[in-house]
Amino acid sequence: MKMIFKLLAVAGLLPIAAFAQPVPEMGFVRIVNAVSPGTGHATFLIDGRSLFEGGYQLGQTTGGYGVARGTRTIEVRKAGVVSGSTRVDLAEGETMTVIAYAERLPAVRQEDKPRWTIKLLRLKQQDHERGFGLSIVPVTAADDAVVDVTMPGKGKTQKVHAGRLKITKVNLGRARDDVEIVSGGRNVATVSLDARGNYVVILFDDAGGGIGAISFYDPKFVVAG
Repeated sequence: MKMIFKLLAVAGLLPIAAFAQPVPEMGFVRIVNAVSPGTGHATFLIDGRSLFEGGYQLGQTTGGYGVARGTRTIEVRKAGVVSGSTRVDLAEGETMTVIAYAERLPAVRQEDKPRWTIKLLRLKQQDHERGFGLSIVPVTAADDAVVDVTMPGKGKTQKVHAGRLKITKVNLGRARDDVEIVSGGRNVATVSLDARGNYVVILFDDAGGGIGAISFYDPKFVVAG
């Protein structure tokens, strides 16, 4: 029987399906580097495998990285900072966003130097938004981040108070335009509205002590818990 199979294969008479390997049911993981303390780049690992040996700079993101659905372990490492990890349950076709940020560890003695550990915030998708929506997610040290958001097509700004590690949603209406996010009088992000759905802005403490921002498009978004 094996010989017949080989002969048919050589003759090109077997259907393509006979050679096809089972395709795993895939989900996607997007990892965002908002870890300011430490030195060098941050390294992202899924189930112990590094996504990019060169690592990622502060403010960079992986985009959607395809992995088999199921329970996955995500770890983030950076020199001078205690590594952090989390487990995510990934469904087929789902995109899970994981934000890596740093939290200061309590000092054991008054003279101790500041120490930091990496924490991971998981953000999971929900139903599509209508029109254009903005989701602001601060992972800053402060409990409250205040930004001014220019409202598309209205020529005015809206002051937004966004709680730390929470999603604050802003309805941008239905006009296609550029939206500026301003913190302390400085533009930290410009979001160009194109496709309808949700635009995400992650606020973090940058290396200079100010506020930095990472933005990307994701039509479906909610904290996974």
